[in-house]
Amino acid sequence: MARALLAKFKVSPRSGDRPNHVSPILVPFLIVTIGLGVLAWRSYVLSARMERGVNTLAMQYAGYAAEISARRVDTAVHDELYRASEEWQKVERRSPSPEELQKWIRDNDWIISALYVPDADPASAIFASKPPGTAHAGARLPREFYSSSGIVRYTYDPSLLLARVGPALAHQPLVQAQGLSQQAQVSIIENPSAVGAIKTGNGYAFIAPMAAPLSSYAVRGFVETGYGTSGWENARLISILLSALALSLTALGAYLAMRGLMREADTMKLRGALVANVSHELRTPLSMIRLGAETLKRGGTRLPEKQRHEIEDSILREVLHLSHLVENVLDVARIQNSSAKALALTPVYPRDLLTSLVSTYESWIRSRGFDVTLHIDDAIDEQSWDRDAVSRAVLNLIDNAIKYSGDENRIIDVTLRQTEASVVIEVKDRGIGIEADDLTHIFEPYYRAQFSDTQTRRGAGLGLTLVQQIIASHGGTIEVESRPGAGSTFRLLFPRPQSPKTSSLAQLAPQTL
Repeated sequence: MARALLAKFKVSPRSGDRPNHVSPILVPFLIVTIGLGVLAWRSYVLSARMERGVNTLAMQYAGYAAEISARRVDTAVHDELYRASEEWQKVERRSPSPEELQKWIRDNDWIISALYVPDADPASAIFASKPPGTAHAGARLPREFYSSSGIVRYTYDPSLLLARVGPALAHQPLVQAQGLSQQAQVSIIENPSAVGAIKTGNGYAFIAPMAAPLSSYAVRGFVETGYGTSGWENARLISILLSALALSLTALGAYLAMRGLMREADTMKLRGALVANVSHELRTPLSMIRLGAETLKRGGTRLPEKQRHEIEDSILREVLHLSHLVENVLDVARIQNSSAKALALTPVYPRDLLTSLVSTYESWIRSRGFDVTLHIDDAIDEQSWDRDAVSRAVLNLIDNAIKYSGDENRIIDVTLRQTEASVVIEVKDRGIGIEADDLTHIFEPYYRAQFSDTQTRRGAGLGLTLVQQIIASHGGTIEVESRPGAGSTFRLLFPRPQSPKTSSLAQLAPQTL
């Protein structure tokens, strides 16, 4: 059976037959499948050893980190208590007063109140505390120490004292090796329910109690063992998945390869359809221009003034339409060749841009039986745009609105307004609308929504792709709202400049589509 299979792979296609792609596609995937199967088995064997080692090291390191950190905190606490008493000894040498005692409390912000009782005259004791606005409702612990001339009794907040010595937990007990990111998580907890090693769902914790006077606190060291041993990083799970993947790679690879070939064939068909659509689109305005020119040449002197002006307007209208088509064809060529066109950013007043665009193409729009209504906010400032690119984007949206509108409601609303962050150009039609399933795909090249009469409408599915590229090159976004039968609204959101004085060189550099 194996020999027959290999012989089948070695058979060359006869002349005139289509090439056999099964052998070059299937054999590499068979090799990959075998290799992945071996690796998965080896990974499964080694995973158990790795998990045992990781768990042991995690438990030991969590205990070591907790014990060492607890001793560090104990030492830091005692050092802080000793430092506070030494500071008061210095104050005593200068004849202590309520102000000095108050200053001593401020310097040691973990102390809440203090009472100094001199040995010579206990009746002249001094008491001081933090201002009422800074009183703490937390736990208070008493402490006292003897000085050279008396005794100091004070209360303190243990949580503030721990916060004061917090830097003692800042460093890991062990020096980390280069490239090792796994570290113990060390924290201080109050009134621990248990001490010693504790197994958690994703690692090991160790509770090390602290010494007096903070014996009600403990240091918790935790090391996560889920790193590489649980979830999608678990070697056993990976090995099982790889085994299943190895068994299905042949069919999956063949399917993907065949789908790629089919997509390539579909792309070729779409390009052919694009050439046909472009030829048809260009033929119509050229025919109108030729007809008008011939009419003027043959009888221009005998034609009435009104008729001659109508022919001239028709020629101008079709020239504008032809110019728009040529620009779109050039942009399509850039998409197919993955090239880009540099933007020519110039100061532009959005109001002037829209009014000029609608005025220029008004004759062409009216020839399709449509009217454009402008709604413009007068308070919009000057923007740095590529005037031709933005005009082409808006014109493409108007062209789409014309193509996908029915026989009624032949009015297109173009709105210009601004928000705090954006200048918004909105094109709204009352046409056939877009289905919800198509909204996520309409900006893909060559994609056309599947209406009942989509194929009867001109276009190649690249207009919205060009619009998205233009708005993206200006740093903006495009939004769409549409309902079948109720029309569509496209919004171009251009970011507003923050301040001309703070514009960076990067913002002034040429951008590309």
